[in-house]
Amino acid sequence: MNPQTANRIVLVMVDDDEDDCLLVEAALYEAYLKCDFHCLQDGAEMLDYLNRSGRYQDPESAPRPDLIFLDLNLPRMNGRAVLEKLKSDDRFRAIPVIILTTSNHEDDVAFCYDMGANTYIVKEASFAGLRAALKVVKDYWLDKSILPPKGDIPTRRKDIEPS
Repeated sequence: MNPQTANRIVLVMVDDDEDDCLLVEAALYEAYLKCDFHCLQDGAEMLDYLNRSGRYQDPESAPRPDLIFLDLNLPRMNGRAVLEKLKSDDRFRAIPVIILTTSNHEDDVAFCYDMGANTYIVKEASFAGLRAALKVVKDYWLDKSILPPKGDIPTRRKDIEPS
């Protein structure tokens, strides 16, 4: 990993709406969050990114995310399928996933939390609302909580029996 970016927050957003990606990036900037921001267009691209396959083979082009913003309505592979894959893979399970979507359907919310989403945020209609929501994300996830370590996360120890 590049020493200049080793301590920089890496935020990956998976959303097929380029305008939403631009708005989130601008809102993050206005919320005083300096980060390495990557916007991916669909779930299949997200998996390529995490698995460093296809055009993401170079680790510099695909640094491990500290946080993932995931939309539910995506082409090729929707956000629900991506969430299931992320949370069932020992390599990626610990990465916090924040659902950022237009859906406020109770079934979507329940499904995402059941699959291991860390937070569920309905996209704000106004830029000021989006900025305020992302400020809360920054304040909690980046200023108050401790994120998982960068690099490969070891799998769970199988030799320890639960008490």
